[in-house]
Formats: sequence, structure tokens, C-alpha cells
Amino acid sequence: MKRITSLLLAAAFVMASVVGAAAADIKTTGQFDFAFQWTDNTNFYDADKSKSSDDDFDARQRVRVQTVITASENVSGTLFFEIGETVWGQEGDNNNIGQGAGGALGTDGVNVETRRAYIDFTVPNTALQIRMGLQGLALPAAVAGNPVMDDDVAAIVASYAFNDMYSLTGFWARPLDVDSGDDTNKNSMDEYDLAGLIFSAKGDGFSVTPYFVYGMIGKDAGVEINDVAINGDDATAWWGGAAFELTMFDPIVFSADAIYGAVDSDTDAQEAAGWFLTGKLAYKMDMFTPTLTAWYGTGDDDDRGDGTERLPVISPAGFAPTSFGFDGAAGILRDELISITGAGTWGVVLAAEDIKFIEDVTHTIRVAYYEGTNDEKAGIYGASFNGNLSEEDSAWEVNVDTKYQIYENLTAAVELGWIKLDLDDSVWTNDDTDDAWKAGVNLTYSF
Repeated sequence: MKRITSLLLAAAFVMASVVGAAAADIKTTGQFDFAFQWTDNTNFYDADKSKSSDDDFDARQRVRVQTVITASENVSGTLFFEIGETVWGQEGDNNNIGQGAGGALGTDGVNVETRRAYIDFTVPNTALQIRMGLQGLALPAAVAGNPVMDDDVAAIVASYAFNDMYSLTGFWARPLDVDSGDDTNKNSMDEYDLAGLIFSAKGDGFSVTPYFVYGMIGKDAGVEINDVAINGDDATAWWGGAAFELTMFDPIVFSADAIYGAVDSDTDAQEAAGWFLTGKLAYKMDMFTPTLTAWYGTGDDDDRGDGTERLPVISPAGFAPTSFGFDGAAGILRDELISITGAGTWGVVLAAEDIKFIEDVTHTIRVAYYEGTNDEKAGIYGASFNGNLSEEDSAWEVNVDTKYQIYENLTAAVELGWIKLDLDDSVWTNDDTDDAWKAGVNLTYSF
């Protein structure tokens, strides 16, 4: 009897799914990423100078699946799930539960994350588009990613296209509300809210996208900006910037990003104000594209009592001028050894991109030099390198990256990287660093 009941229930679920599918168009896309990589000295101190040695080789994977359920051209819903970076052979934290779990023998990790869950709809009799729910929200960028905000967040986004040239987007997002959800722990000062406007103008051979973001940070929200905890006082923040691209002189293409941000608080030590500028010049040729990328981000001065002079950030996916020191690696290969935002640094990258000798195979070679812009007496340094470069510190980086389009849906990326970090002995207790190396393969199946 139990078996018959189970069969009837299964049949009912199948019939329900068939009926639901008939009422809406369902499309699923996603990616499987597999990375096999060897790295050495990623903390810039070899094994006999650090408390623990590098785990030189690891294999890992990540799965992303997105389903769009479209009822009509005016209404749709999207679900986006992810099995995060699972290192083969490791069970992860919390007894095989949570992000990264399930890599050990048995592979029984509870590790599916809800990345996005939102609806899209058009306001009746208008061209106004609304997106509501857990979604990806990225501020505009033209060169190498936006260092302020590019992440998933709970938000409402409204977009209106005036014509083919001009459009306007407004949003309200809530990155944080630390209330427990019951009536015993309600607090009107523990939220972090963002509101913003993005204007886009596209013409013949150019595009410009200015934007403005305003943030309200409750004193009990527990927000930390540039290693400074915002607590005890309510604070406000704002960012203004623009992404610009000029293509009218093709094959010469110029792109640039400019950003200024500030955090205002009643406590001087909790304030922040800084700017960031980056530009890229590219010349498209038949066999390859030579490029020159440069950036500058303000750094901290020698007075920590007046806050920080680095660009404040919300939650960046990463500034990506290189593929080892910064966030430019393919798939889930190792990167960001120097910085995820570029704030407090300046640098130059000379590259040959899209080198083509064989069909379906492209190469990119980069040579980068960068320094810190933080005062050597800023007080943000430690005994060993912690990601903050002073004006006296510098680094060289070389990337040799290859992409092979094996099939239409299957891509292999091979990346080789080297970083030589030079720290000043007047800033760091331990300035005796060694070179960092990377050799990795990322295989991506997209469907």
C-alpha cells in the first residue's frame, strides 16, 4: 500500500510539473567550472618563514544553475543556485554543511546556495521595467570591473529606456539588516541601505554612464569599510562615478572609469574619502591587440585619526587588470594576491591580447608594475604583508594566459602567473619575501 501511495504521489508531481510547464516557458542555463592548479608562495613568504606552508596543488569545482520562468513578455521569474567552490578531498567547515562542503569521500555535503531569486515585470502601459528580489547588482565599469559594487543583494531596480540612446536606472538595495526577526530584538539602527541612479547615453562611437549611490549605515549594523568598523554613530556614504568608452576611432578604442566615494560619520576615525581612476587604450590588429592599462587610487595618509583616504567600497567582485595579483583569473583559478579593489595602489599594465596563431585558441600576455599609494606611516601594516602596499612597496607581475574553445559549450583556460613583491624594510617587520607562482587549468562547460 505504501508503494502504491508513493507511486501515486510521484505521478501527481509529474502531472503538476507538466501542467506548470505548459503555462510558462522554462529555460535553464548555467556553468560547470573545474580548476586544477599548482601555486607556490601565495602568501609571499616561503614555508620556513611562515607558520604554515602552501598547499601547492588542489582541484576544485563550482556549479551554477539559473532557471528563467517566463509567463509572458511582461512577466518572468528567475532562480539562480550555486554549489560553491568545492575542493576535492575536503569536507568543508561545519561538519560538511555550507559553502565548500562535500569534497571529501562520500561527497555528501549540504552546499547548495541561493544566489538569486527575483521577478521581472513591465509596469502596464509603460516601458518601465522592474526587477525585484535577490539579484546581481553591479555599478558601471568600462575597463576592468567596478571596485565599489558588483555582488548579489536584495534590491528593487527600475529601468526606463527613453529611446535607443538614453536610459535611466534607479535602485534601492538592503545589503544588511541584523534584526533577528522576532519582536524581542528590533532595532531601527541596524540596517544598511543603498539607493542609486544610473544614467546611460550611447551615441555613434561613444558611450558614457554616470552614476550616483547614497548609503545609510545604522550605528548597530556592524559595517566595516576599509578595515574601519562603523559603530556607535550613524553614518552616511555616497559614491559618484562614470564609465566611458570611445570607439569612433576604431581600431583604436579608449575606455575609462572615474569614481569618488566618501563615508561621513560623527567620529573622524570612522570616516573615509577617496577616488579611483583607470583607463585603457587598445589598438585592434589582425593577429593581436596591444593594450595599455593604467590606474591610480588614493591611499591613506599618516594620520589614522582622521579616517581613511582610500576609496570606500561596498562589495566588489573585483578589479581585474591582471589575472594573479588582481581579480582577472578565468573561472575559479587563484587570483587576488595583491588586492581585490586596487584602492591604495597605482599601476601600469602593458599587454598583448587576443593573440591568434591557431583557430579557436587565443593568448594574452601581460607585464604589470604597481606600487602602493599609502603613506609608509599610515599604521595599516603588520609584521607580514597584509594586502596594503605603501608608497615604498612595489611589485612586478607577468601573466601568460591561453583560452581554447574546445567545443561551442566547452572552454579550457590555461594560466601561468608570476609576482615579485618588493617590500620596504622601514615599513614591514618582515620584508624578506619570495616570488609567487601559478600554473592552472580551468575547464568550463556552459549550457
